Amino acid sequence: MRLFAIFTLFFISVSAVHAGAWPRDKGDLFIAAGGNFLLSNGAELPVHYDPTVYAEYGLTDRITLGLDFYTADKGRIASGFTFVSVPVGSLKLKNRASVSVGYGYRLNPDTSTEGLMRLGLSVGRALDKGWLAADASATIGLQDTTWRPKADFTWGHGWSNRWTSTIQLQTGQGYYNDDYAKVSPTIIFSLNERFKINLGAVKALTGDGGSALKLETWLRF
Repeated sequence: MRLFAIFTLFFISVSAVHAGAWPRDKGDLFIAAGGNFLLSNGAELPVHYDPTVYAEYGLTDRITLGLDFYTADKGRIASGFTFVSVPVGSLKLKNRASVSVGYGYRLNPDTSTEGLMRLGLSVGRALDKGWLAADASATIGLQDTTWRPKADFTWGHGWSNRWTSTIQLQTGQGYYNDDYAKVSPTIIFSLNERFKINLGAVKALTGDGGSALKLETWLRF
């Protein structure tokens, strides 16, 4: 149980894209904001400044509500979602899973807006000093009726109460139906239980092969 509690804390501190396989505790509010900086020359797709704002709230022990705002495709696309995530099965299992459903809007390059639906599946497994996780989702535009998938694969390792490292492979399909892949190593420093700083890098494995540093701040209330 102690190992599970430590692992849950680590996972909460790095889950800034999806609710993940572990739900928020009841009454727990998490807010993340950040983006990329110091882009390499010519970096446009799939790595750009990519600012994001993300929030989760534990409505109950099994229901997590969230907001997800971000830009993509060289800043030409802006999307915002509200979502709900629920775990599958017992909350005491070492191997965990959750499903989510979201609704939102996308601002397209021609300044038109389009409604979106998003379905998600997350799975994870606790390790002795870390975790493995896979977060998959797919969005469909209510006008263009095109499914666009996304999947992130994460390995995290806790070095101490203050330091955690992660390596993540990010894959998916962009607005123009271009497949992309990026790798992102990060270091997380915990100032205290409520405030954490994430400093890392991101490198495109497709497209123009660009890279950048990234910085995010995470708050828990």
